Amino acid sequence: MNVFEYSDGSKRYHTYGYYLKKRFGKKIYRVSLDIGAGCPNRCGERGHGGCIFCPAGSTPLGKFTGISDERLSQLFEQGKAAVGSKCKDGPFIAYFQAGTNTYGSLPEFEKAFDRALSYDNVVGLCAATRADCIDDAAADMLAGLAEKTYLTVELGLQTIHDSTAALCNRGHTFDEFMAGYERLKSRGINTGIHIINGLPGETGEMMLATAEAVAALRPHCIKIHMLYVEEGTPLAEMYRKGGIKLLSREEYVSIICSQIELMPPETIIARLTGDGDRRRFIAPEWTLHKLPVLNEIDKEFVRRDSYQGIHFKGQQEEQP
Repeated sequence: MNVFEYSDGSKRYHTYGYYLKKRFGKKIYRVSLDIGAGCPNRCGERGHGGCIFCPAGSTPLGKFTGISDERLSQLFEQGKAAVGSKCKDGPFIAYFQAGTNTYGSLPEFEKAFDRALSYDNVVGLCAATRADCIDDAAADMLAGLAEKTYLTVELGLQTIHDSTAALCNRGHTFDEFMAGYERLKSRGINTGIHIINGLPGETGEMMLATAEAVAALRPHCIKIHMLYVEEGTPLAEMYRKGGIKLLSREEYVSIICSQIELMPPETIIARLTGDGDRRRFIAPEWTLHKLPVLNEIDKEFVRRDSYQGIHFKGQQEEQP
């Protein structure tokens, strides 16, 4: 008998792989795409320079104006190759991962999304964006897309604490995040939320408060990242000057298990560690080794005799 209801194995949290297999009846592969979407926090609309943890030049400065069919097809084939030969036939989810994928021409974004849906064995889409780039027009466009396919829209929140967001040059407040989030949820769009543990100045209690606030929103999925330092970022300079203290692996595992305990059981835990670029990576070294981190999370749940949702304060509901 499984300890956790959303698991067919030993996991005590609701993995993305489990959800997709239950929904589609087989393993699904995500193909990451960078179509050149920009960021309002770089070009002056919301701020300059981007967040302190984003490398300079990681996204274009301006608004998205479109991509040719030929270029998008090329990117998709490259993304498939990056996943590996094991998935050459799919099924696939086209993951518009890089940049802010509602910042710019909405008709051009919609054209790119529809084009990706036309590729062989694409069964869903995922679009990463910012909540302050979700107005009614963007939400309506995404709602139309959700009627055609399995769509998830991922929003970067990182923290509910406005003081931390300001320090990180995030470019929006928690209230502004909520306005965009509610536009998506009111239209029935599957919405995911990203948060980061270990942001400068945050205590464990603050990180748990962020998780509890996110849990109350009952998102379709959540991604939890550890803060890591890369070259070419303001964070790198802060780190070298001793301005930040990074979490140890043990601290991270303890905090993340406590956060998962707060989540609704039906919310998908889509990621528990980030992927730093090894070419620019500075610290902490332990984040480069994902499997040991995931193993320690599993062990910690066993030690606690615990699982996702054990401390969730709401009522369970079914995912679509």
